Amino acid sequence: MYDHRSVEARWQAVWQQTQIYETDLARAIDRASPEPRPFYNLMMFPYPSAEGLHVGNVYAFTGADIYARFMAMNGRDVFEPMGFDAFGIHSENFAIKKGIHPQQLTARNVERFRETQLKRIGNRFCWNHEVQTTSPAYYKWTQWIFLQLFKAGLAERKKASVNWCPSCKTVLADEQVIAGKCERCSAIAIQRELEQWFFKITRYAQRLLDNLEHLDWSERVKTAQRNWIGRSEHDGTVQYHLRDWLISRQRYWGPPIPIIYCQTCGTVPVPEDQLPVELPQTQDWLPKGTGNSPLADIPEFVNTTCPSCGGAARRETDVSDNFLDSAWYFLRYPSSNCSDVPFDPQITATWLPVDMYIGGAEHSVLHLLYSRFITMVLHDLGYIPFEEPFRCFRAHGLLTKDGAKMSKSKGNVVNPDQYIEEYGADTLRTYLMFLGPYDQGGDFSDRGIAGIRRFLNRVWQLAMKHQDSIQSNELDVESQRGLHQTIHKVREDIQALKYNTAIATLMSYLNTLEAKEQLSQAEIKSYVLMLAPFAPHITEELWSRLGESYSIHQQPFPQANPEFLTQAQVTISVQINGRTRTTFQLAPDASQEEAITLAKQSESLQRYINEQEVRRVVYVPGRVLNLVI
Repeated sequence: MYDHRSVEARWQAVWQQTQIYETDLARAIDRASPEPRPFYNLMMFPYPSAEGLHVGNVYAFTGADIYARFMAMNGRDVFEPMGFDAFGIHSENFAIKKGIHPQQLTARNVERFRETQLKRIGNRFCWNHEVQTTSPAYYKWTQWIFLQLFKAGLAERKKASVNWCPSCKTVLADEQVIAGKCERCSAIAIQRELEQWFFKITRYAQRLLDNLEHLDWSERVKTAQRNWIGRSEHDGTVQYHLRDWLISRQRYWGPPIPIIYCQTCGTVPVPEDQLPVELPQTQDWLPKGTGNSPLADIPEFVNTTCPSCGGAARRETDVSDNFLDSAWYFLRYPSSNCSDVPFDPQITATWLPVDMYIGGAEHSVLHLLYSRFITMVLHDLGYIPFEEPFRCFRAHGLLTKDGAKMSKSKGNVVNPDQYIEEYGADTLRTYLMFLGPYDQGGDFSDRGIAGIRRFLNRVWQLAMKHQDSIQSNELDVESQRGLHQTIHKVREDIQALKYNTAIATLMSYLNTLEAKEQLSQAEIKSYVLMLAPFAPHITEELWSRLGESYSIHQQPFPQANPEFLTQAQVTISVQINGRTRTTFQLAPDASQEEAITLAKQSESLQRYINEQEVRRVVYVPGRVLNLVI
């Protein structure tokens, strides 16, 4: 039997020790190869605001990781970073619920997410470039971005009627109000007249709309953005549904907005060399509901000097929305080790835009629209050479449990930890991908996961059975055809993110291999290589046991030989008026036209047809052609 616990622990330790997934980002710049090899694989970093990752996170991360592993086996330098979106209302509300300071709780949650969950799911994470939005080394640059928008006239403070959540005790952006309710806590949002900071995203409305035409994104996400931007024309006047992005929050847990108010000089930006404006320590961090942030009650933070005239001044006490933190994090990952710039120009030009971004469709407007806006602004200000952040975006589906949507209130949220412990990460990964089409999701059941466990066990037993008796001789034509058609199908399906059908093909081919007395090296090694992106630990172990060098994840993915992709020809009977007159060889999927052409060329049929008109044709592909004359 395959012992997943020892195998997975061993290879996770080896991967960490050998730093196999740590990408040398500078090396890609120095390469002499004319073909660009970098492949930036991004997944939505989680909020460390609950007890831990749920199975939906693992579903999203696994699907993204399989694609990256496949690209690495096709010769690309894959960069797959991970971090934590740790500021904001989600984390703060969880801290309120637990009665623990958000700084302590966030640090504890991040540790748990990383060490006990993310490092166990089998992803090829590049941990040397981890980012945390709550680190002053990160939010220094979030504040820097705010200043660039302020200097460009794209950030302004104005009095406006805004959405107020009486439960979260803060304002909300329009995008954070769903059907009149706060998207975080579902309290009914009310209108309040307040002075707030806005980003002028409306100036970019038409460009955000136009660029959707040529983006390689899931159509439902593009549709959601089109609808939200909402261009309409009345009597020649162009209007948009989109409103400016309200980014200030009257909460504690966020980056302070880097603005100073001076009675003499007015609104003054904090000089860049004084960043970060650090979030002050306080035990009085609960939201007040007064329209002011708790920072307003910390005199040593509020009272400062004006950077322009040196006179007495006060700091802005609102913090920025955590959607600003996540609107640029993908730019920071490759340059996370740089302390003097937010993103190194050369590294950024080499590795971005992101090659593949996979995430939930529920982020269609908030996160994805804001990221596009910030990227466009940074491009227009000359900081980056591209104006769209993500070359390719794919929305994954949602999981249900026993037919019902997973929710904490229903108590049916699946914790992945127990399944990793009982069945192993490889089984959980493969099972999640087998549930249904990746872009649609599926229904999680304990019975189904046990079936995948049996499948991986059969793969293990097959390899162990033939371990010492693998043939190195040439395969017969039929075996070659079976192998190469499997390679072709699995390769095509992974490229199209059709993981469930790729796994089904591997299951079917396993039946073929199990029925054989002897296996060749090509059959068993190709099989393990094809399974590797889905089940990285068991395949690493089998590769080693088959006498191959470390690591399977640095081997080329098998290539199909085109000469074995055409199906074998079959014998079909040719009838005239229902009576068989001859037979000939034909491809099983040959068209009716091809069959008739071949039949008319047959000398033995000429005397039966004798230049008479064929009135009707009955054709059953692969079996019979009947000409009625």
